[in-house]
Amino acid sequence: MKSLKKYADRNRAIPPDFQPGDKVWLASKNIKTTRPTKKLSERWLGPFEVLKKTGTHAYHLKLPPQWKSVHPVFHVSLLEPLKQSAISN
Repeated sequence: MKSLKKYADRNRAIPPDFQPGDKVWLASKNIKTTRPTKKLSERWLGPFEVLKKTGTHAYHLKLPPQWKSVHPVFHVSLLEPLKQSAISN
C-alpha cells in the first residue's frame, strides 16, 4: 500500500498557503453568473481578499455584498494567487 501512495504522491503539488490579507482569484466552476452560457463567462472571478484559513485546505474569502447567497469558504483547489503585474501604470 505504501508503494501505491508513493507513486500517487509523485505528481501531487503542494497546495499554496495563503495568509490573511492576500488577494486570490476564485474559479467560477460552481458559481452561477449572469452570462447566458458557461462558455462565455469568465473562468476566474475576483480578486478577493483572504480573511482566514478554515481547516487544512479551505479559506474564508471577503465576498461582495451582492454575493450574500454564496457561502464564503472555498477549497484551495478553487483559488489562484494574484500575481502583481511587472508593468507599472
